[in-house]
Amino acid sequence: MRKKTRPLKRKMKKLEEVQKVDREKERDFFLKNTHKAMSIGRQGRVQVEDIVFLIRKDPRKFARVKDLLTMNEELKRARKAFDEANYGS
Repeated sequence: MRKKTRPLKRKMKKLEEVQKVDREKERDFFLKNTHKAMSIGRQGRVQVEDIVFLIRKDPRKFARVKDLLTMNEELKRARKAFDEANYGS
């Protein structure tokens, strides 16, 4: 039984290292793009349109953002309808 736990521990340690690198890459990506978005739009303020402008040439990211924005609008409408139905207008 002891022999099996060692490879598992090594795999877990490697997984932790990979996750750490991924978090660092994600952080760098968000920081870089946030700074770019701040330089595009109004000074000191990031808006959704600025982010969409930055990713417009990456079809995969653009489609994902478009889906998320659509879903957000649908949720807003559903919440509004729910509130009106339960609490009146």
